[in-house]
Amino acid sequence: MCYLWLQTKQSLFPIALVTNASVHVIMYGYYLLCVMGLRPKWKRLVTDCQIVQFVFSFFVSVLMLYYHFAGFGCSGILGWCFNAVFNASLLTLFINFHSKSYAKKKQG
Repeated sequence: MCYLWLQTKQSLFPIALVTNASVHVIMYGYYLLCVMGLRPKWKRLVTDCQIVQFVFSFFVSVLMLYYHFAGFGCSGILGWCFNAVFNASLLTLFINFHSKSYAKKKQG
C-alpha cells in the first residue's frame, strides 16, 4: 500500500503514515510488555485504537475525494481506491474481533 501511495503521489499519505505509526507504537508497546511477562489491562485499547484509526481514515478519505473532484489538486486517486478497499476489509475484521472478544456475554 505504501508503495502504491508513493507511486501515485497520494496527497494524504503523511496523515495515514502518522496515524498508522501511532497505533503501531501502542500495539507493539502492549506486545513488548506481554513478552516481558506483564499483562497490561489495556488490551482492548489496542483494538479500539485500530478501529478508530480506520474510521478516521474514512473521514480523511472523504476530504481527499472532495479535494480531488473539486479540482484542488489532490493526487493519488488510484492509491485512494486501493486504500478504501483495504481499510474497509481491515475495519470489518477488527470490528468482528472486537465484538467477539469484548462483547458482554448474554446469560441465558
